[in-house]
Amino acid sequence: EPTVRAELMEQVPHIAMFCQENRPSIPYAFSKYLLPIVVRYLADQNNQVSVFQKSLAENTHKQINELIYKREMPKEVCFLMFPGNFAVCIYGFRLDELEIMCKMASMVGKDITERLVLPRFCEMCCDCRMFHVRKVCAANFGDICSVVGQQATEEMLLPRFFQLCSDNVWGVRKACAECFMAVSCATSQEVRRTKLSTLFINLISDPSRWVRQAAFQSLGPFISTFANPSSSGQYFKEE
Repeated sequence: EPTVRAELMEQVPHIAMFCQENRPSIPYAFSKYLLPIVVRYLADQNNQVSVFQKSLAENTHKQINELIYKREMPKEVCFLMFPGNFAVCIYGFRLDELEIMCKMASMVGKDITERLVLPRFCEMCCDCRMFHVRKVCAANFGDICSVVGQQATEEMLLPRFFQLCSDNVWGVRKACAECFMAVSCATSQEVRRTKLSTLFINLISDPSRWVRQAAFQSLGPFISTFANPSSSGQYFKEE
C-alpha cells in the first residue's frame, strides 16, 4: 500500500538518527537494514512515496558519509546499490538520486568514481529526451571534474562540457557558467587558454541575460585560475 510506504519513508531519517546515536549497541543497523530500504524507495514508482525523497536523500547522504569514514561500508557498495535507479531518475523526473551520486563522488574518491560513475555521467550529459537531466549534470560538473582530475577531465568530460555550454536550453548553459571555475581548475593552463577562454566568451555573449549574468559572476573566479602562484604569490583555493 503506497500510503504505508510513504509513512515509513517519512520516519526513516529519524530512525537513522537513532541508530547513529546508539551506534555502540547497533553498529551495523543503518548499513544492513536501513540503507537497502532507502535504495528501494528511491526507485518507487508511486509519487506519494517519493514526496519525502529529497529530505530522505540528504539525511541518507550524511549517514553514508559517516559509514564510509568509519570504514563500516565498502565504498563500492554505495554505488553498486544505486546505478539501477538511474533509469528511474531519468525517466521518472526524480533527480535527487543523481545529485546525491555526484556529491558522493568526493567521498569515495577518484578510482571508484572513474570506474562506476564517469561512464554513466557522460552518457547522461548527452541525454536528448530530458533537459532536466542535462541541467543536473551541468550543475554538478565541477564536482565530478574535481574528483577525477586533469586527465579524465580533459579526455572525457570536456567534450561533454562543450556540448552542455551550447545546449538549446538556457538553464543548462547557466548551470555551466556557474561551475566554470571548478572545471577550469581541473584543466591545464594550455587548455584554459586555448579552449576554455573561447568557450567562456561565448557564455558572456549568450542570448539569454540569465546566462550572461551567471557568466559575469564567474568571470573573476575564472580569471583567478590563470594565476601562477610562483610569480604572483596569489592563487584561488576553495576551502
